[in-house]
Amino acid sequence: MSVSSETGSLLVALARSLATVGAGVLVASGRRLAAIVAAYILVGLLLAVSLAFLTLSVYRAIAASLGDVYAPLIVGCLYLVAGLIAALIVLMRRR
Repeated sequence: MSVSSETGSLLVALARSLATVGAGVLVASGRRLAAIVAAYILVGLLLAVSLAFLTLSVYRAIAASLGDVYAPLIVGCLYLVAGLIAALIVLMRRR
């Protein structure tokens, strides 16, 4: 076996190893990106629900002038706080 054929086989093995490592890094970064996107979607949904409850409670407060608006207001605020806490958790995980 000559030196050039050994060098060639080593280069092929090195190229295969680099391709395998590159694929692993690509899969790991894809999973991380998917987790971040899912977390932001969850935060967005929580904030949208809180906005709906808060909008409903403000409308009912204006329409009924201090009628039965406390339940949607409280639920809306709870969703808002949950959304903000989820956003903080997502931001802290990225650091």
